[in-house]
Amino acid sequence: MTNHIQEGISECERALTHMNNALPMAHHEAKQKMQHAVKDLEECIAKCCELLQ
Repeated sequence: MTNHIQEGISECERALTHMNNALPMAHHEAKQKMQHAVKDLEECIAKCCELLQ
């Protein structure tokens, strides 16, 4: 189970990196949606990290 959580965290972190890199290029409406997705990913990563403790 721990391995699956770590894999999930790694995938979310990669997605977060891609989102943060794309944010400056997005138009206003898309940027708002992407910022919301970034927040969701950050919360998901934090919760998964808590599970590992």
